[in-house]
Amino acid sequence: MMRGQACAQLGDADLALEALTIAARLSGGNSKPISLRGYLLATLGKLKDARQVLGMLDDVSRNRYVPPYAMALVLAGLGEHDSVFESLDQAYAARDVHLIFLTVDSKWDPYRTDPRFDALLARCNFAGLVGSRPSTSS
Repeated sequence: MMRGQACAQLGDADLALEALTIAARLSGGNSKPISLRGYLLATLGKLKDARQVLGMLDDVSRNRYVPPYAMALVLAGLGEHDSVFESLDQAYAARDVHLIFLTVDSKWDPYRTDPRFDALLARCNFAGLVGSRPSTSS
């Protein structure tokens, strides 16, 4: 999974998708590599494939827990702002541990200007964490 994320950041989408597919298989279908793959597919303009991933996560959620954050991530790649915030609200209600990534993951940058994002960070008690860096002044 980490290889897939690194390859995506380096701009090698094909290798990233391959690594995330392998990670999903080796993890027994863990939602994290699956949702990352869906996000990447969406950002590459492969919307039909990304929606298939979203549908697969929805199907899996009928039999086992899928963190709402996983759904939000794919929706974020698709640019579906209202649905993203619905899923993030569900993640908050479920106390989804993945919400901590909202403060540091650049995938959420397009959502940072939305007042709902700031409100969610405040509810999570993360409000002062985004973009904060230790002071270097003496």
